[in-house]
Amino acid sequence: MSKAIIVVDFAYKGTKRKGHGTGRKGLSSTLKYLQYRDKVQNQLAENRDYERWQDRGMGLHWREIMKNSDSLQSKHVLAWTWVISPAPDLMALVPEEQRRDLVCDLTEHIVEDYYLERGFTIPEYSFILHDRETASEDSGESMQQLHTHVVLPGTAPLPGFDREAFYNNKERGHDALFREIASRHFSEALDRIVGPEWMQLRQEEPDVEPEMPDVDDFEAWFPRR
Repeated sequence: MSKAIIVVDFAYKGTKRKGHGTGRKGLSSTLKYLQYRDKVQNQLAENRDYERWQDRGMGLHWREIMKNSDSLQSKHVLAWTWVISPAPDLMALVPEEQRRDLVCDLTEHIVEDYYLERGFTIPEYSFILHDRETASEDSGESMQQLHTHVVLPGTAPLPGFDREAFYNNKERGHDALFREIASRHFSEALDRIVGPEWMQLRQEEPDVEPEMPDVDDFEAWFPRR
């Protein structure tokens, strides 16, 4: 398999505090950090009432998301915290004015298709778009890395009126399904926007599957600089 075209991962916050960054305190700290992280580059974010989340049922502010996480938690999971990050070198092929909308659209399609293919209906969720700089693996030059953080409840609705605990288990192939759905949607978007020439950037790559940290800590993905 060639180098990944999009990196996705699911982590979670458990219902019980087991150390730094876990439990309700860990989730509230994560939500606040995500909401105000880029206030240096975004002056509007300095206003603590500024709403930056895209609300799909979990809320527009970290307090509302926290409240809904409490009410929709499962026995073991307070909330799922996902990362969806398209490869920067491929995003660079997309016209700049289309990039943010593309990443938001990808996020919605990935979340919704993943739950539908797991036999659930679309859950409540909220996501936030972040923009950071990263270094190119090939040239070392600075590149834009647009990515989203998604917060979803510990339970999910079933067809009808019931809902049940929702788990992501790598041993059951859930991570493979997650990556397949994400790659499919991003490939289709690149075909539509860029054309098939984008695939040249994924030729003759080593057959190595990207390692993803299996931790309950978003800092492992995007450490403070």
